[in-house]
Amino acid sequence: MSCCLLNGFKRAVGIGKYQNVKGNWNLPNDCKGTISYPPENAVLLVEDQNPWEGIHRFVQGRKARIEFFWVKFDEPQMDVSDGPYLEGEVEAEYIHLIQ
Repeated sequence: MSCCLLNGFKRAVGIGKYQNVKGNWNLPNDCKGTISYPPENAVLLVEDQNPWEGIHRFVQGRKARIEFFWVKFDEPQMDVSDGPYLEGEVEAEYIHLIQ
């Protein structure tokens, strides 16, 4: 299980954890999904850049590192230009554990 610090609160994120995903710049609609390992094609796509470390990976943003988790969505999701997606990477700041 991994933890990330968001808005001053520690949030547990782990395999099979059911999450709310808040709408954001990439996925405009709120949705729900489950944290999982990324599929092999997603791992291979970024292995030379910012590789997946289990269920998450880090990408260097302009101001700080950005943590992403792989989420399998309950319902297919559209992003701002494509879709529908059954699963995909989501920035940690938009993931909230369902209690």
